[in-house]
Amino acid sequence: MRARSCFCCLSVVGCFFAFAAGCDSHDETTSTGSVKDVRLETYKADLLNIAFDAASAMPANPHIKSRSLAQEKVVTACLELEQPERALKYIEQIDNWRRGAGFADLALYHVRHGAMKKKVEMYLDRSAEFADQTEDWRRDLIRVKIAQTHELLGQHQQALALAANLEDSQSGKVARVKAMTQPSESFDEQMKELDALVSTGNFDIVKNALGAYRELFNRFYTDTERRALIKSRLKASWGNMPISIRIDLLMELASSSLAHVDRETAFGLVNETGRMMESASWQPRFEIPLRAGLAELRFAAGDEKRARADLLDALDMFDANRQGIVNIDKAGILRSVAEAYQTMGDTEAARKIYRRALEAGIENPNSRPRAEDLAATCCSMALHGVEPGEDLFSRIREILDGLGDPW
Repeated sequence: MRARSCFCCLSVVGCFFAFAAGCDSHDETTSTGSVKDVRLETYKADLLNIAFDAASAMPANPHIKSRSLAQEKVVTACLELEQPERALKYIEQIDNWRRGAGFADLALYHVRHGAMKKKVEMYLDRSAEFADQTEDWRRDLIRVKIAQTHELLGQHQQALALAANLEDSQSGKVARVKAMTQPSESFDEQMKELDALVSTGNFDIVKNALGAYRELFNRFYTDTERRALIKSRLKASWGNMPISIRIDLLMELASSSLAHVDRETAFGLVNETGRMMESASWQPRFEIPLRAGLAELRFAAGDEKRARADLLDALDMFDANRQGIVNIDKAGILRSVAEAYQTMGDTEAARKIYRRALEAGIENPNSRPRAEDLAATCCSMALHGVEPGEDLFSRIREILDGLGDPW
């Protein structure tokens, strides 16, 4: 399932474009120094604090993996909300290898926001320490994040060295950053590199290559000839990919079209995605979030009436199938609907669905999934700008206070 709403994707696309335009000149003489937290509405800060408290409430033994992953997701939300200092405070409380991944993400954030090179290198060094102490795909996940930062800094040899001999799941990820930052004159070379990755036939490598094609689609959007070539190459390469990945890619292309104020192309991609989705059978836990995400895109593309109808159908599908949906999936499904309502400007409806998500998140008698859902719902509300209000905040704190045995 897509980790963020389509409009979050649009903002990320914009940030990368803005950064890529100036990355070649990034050095100590042009940097701005320290990067501070932007001013944040009090309710968003409170939601982030509660989210991290909920994640941290899980006992490290035996839930270190779930605890650290939930904490890392709060860190990601902090960085999306431009809160690097808050993110650092949270990162330092993560007790496993994900702390190293967090430092790598923080370094990338600081590069994109003009921090001093020494500051970036300090976070990269701390991240590398964790990578050296970690094994298998976890080590490679950290190293590829470090490599991406070196690539953005124009340190291509360091990036290449770190990207060598990676696990298949991480191989090719640096190509996505190169797609955003390499000179336009290297377009043909980049396409050949991606063709080589696709030719391996390896699922993970091909998947990462498709992500790089998508970045090239973003970058060269105004070049209609190159854009058409990239789209055709992407579609020619995804033949063995699951339909869910193909749908995700089409939705990302639609997001890119919207970012370039090209509603007509976005509308066509939305319809193409809808036809592909209808061609397969889905379990409600997968179909409802897909329908909600597609409704967001349809709304942004200008078909507001159908978008609202589609979202209502998605909610009706949840209600009709509620009893057959596993309780640990319910809150996440409802969050996708709430996010879509907020995107459409219906904050009251979003708030009501978030309340339902909170209650669905405590159906499981164990506190571990309760803590995970509470943290995720609080992050979602903060990211999408939904102020809970006094009554809902009271309920959120009540759920937090109720976390405990059995875990």
